[in-house]
Amino acid sequence: MSHIILILMVITFWPGPVQSAAAPPLPILIQQTRFIAYTPRSFSIGGGKIRAATAAGIREDLTLLRPFFNGVITYSTTSGLDAVPRIAHELGFRAVILGIWDPSSETEIDNVIHAAQKHPALIVAIIVGNEGLYTRRYLPQDVDKAMQRIKKECPEMAVTTSEPFFLYFEKEYTNFFNSHDLLMPNIHPVFEKWFTASNPTQGVDMVIEMAEKFKTTYNTKPLLIKETGMPGTPQIGHNDKGFSMERQRLFWSDILKRFPFSPNQSLACFEAFDAPWKPAEMAATLPGDHSSEAFWGFFTKDGKAKQVLDALPRLPGSPQDL
Repeated sequence: MSHIILILMVITFWPGPVQSAAAPPLPILIQQTRFIAYTPRSFSIGGGKIRAATAAGIREDLTLLRPFFNGVITYSTTSGLDAVPRIAHELGFRAVILGIWDPSSETEIDNVIHAAQKHPALIVAIIVGNEGLYTRRYLPQDVDKAMQRIKKECPEMAVTTSEPFFLYFEKEYTNFFNSHDLLMPNIHPVFEKWFTASNPTQGVDMVIEMAEKFKTTYNTKPLLIKETGMPGTPQIGHNDKGFSMERQRLFWSDILKRFPFSPNQSLACFEAFDAPWKPAEMAATLPGDHSSEAFWGFFTKDGKAKQVLDALPRLPGSPQDL
């Protein structure tokens, strides 16, 4: 039976652009969609300045992703990312979960509402914020206010936020997260002091244990882990943490075999492409060596497939050479 569930999760057929008037229920989407967290390669931040993503760049990215994924998760709807829903629809993606980086941004809120109304069968959830409570970029009431605005315009739209996993188990936040339609935490074993890159199984064990804890704490609330994994650096020795593309592959091969997928519980792949601009941007606010942060991608910055994709067979019926 576990093999059947894995096949349903990992090898999902979706023949083309969505035509129905509304998206299927969340449990069906969670079980049948292979999501990946996505930031366009044409987007970057340097010295505090944003280089906006281009529609051509987004199309090139999503074309590379489509044979392996039928769902994408974004982090913002500004700086060119507002083009993602239209292009994803044209390329036959099954589902898009749109992220809002700044819950107080009227532009982002307007953009997600517009996308949800224009593509009701494609936009299946909105994530209001990413780790902003943990970093104190905003407050819970800021998230709540944005969610209420979205629900007013799109009553059937699922809304949530995304934070590091441990925040979900702090008593002061339990009611806050319980008010959301689904849970989309980030669970990163690599940031734990006990983690060693030479033993990816340790990390997989932790993710599985945390999924069980979410189930116990939040009962039947749908869980879609938004971020987990390992950076896939070019070779061991690129950094002193022992990350490599082969160890990244081992992590994902193991977790896709052992994670207890179900209609109410799944995980997204993290992330689509390497982002060489990230380490410098992170170092500007957080001292330390962030070099490995450039290499979380399943593809390189040049769009070349990394070894980790060996753990993900192509989706049956998906375009082979778009």
